[in-house]
Amino acid sequence: RKPEEQSDKTHEFIFNNFNKPILLSDVAAIARMNPSAFSRYFKRIHRKTFSRYLIEIRIGYACKLLIENKINISSASYESGFNNISNFNKQFRIIMDMSPTQYIKQQKKIEENI
Repeated sequence: RKPEEQSDKTHEFIFNNFNKPILLSDVAAIARMNPSAFSRYFKRIHRKTFSRYLIEIRIGYACKLLIENKINISSASYESGFNNISNFNKQFRIIMDMSPTQYIKQQKKIEENI
């Protein structure tokens, strides 16, 4: 298989399963690589670790859920694939440079100004 086909399959798997537990070994198997080789390959291509990439996808989805005002922070955390709220809050702050509560307030201000 060509590298871009493997990349397409791994990205498809990640986007279809980001809200469930995903192991590096699962994605490496799809790419037909051992986990350490996949990890190096992924970091070279994306300029970030696989876990950071997955966390960014999960936080992005949580932001979408929070903006849509459909669910609370705790529910957004679990629906985005985090298995505990404190880790979600920590990762959210790292990625977004603010807490989920601050993010919601900021989005409401933006909406009011439109």
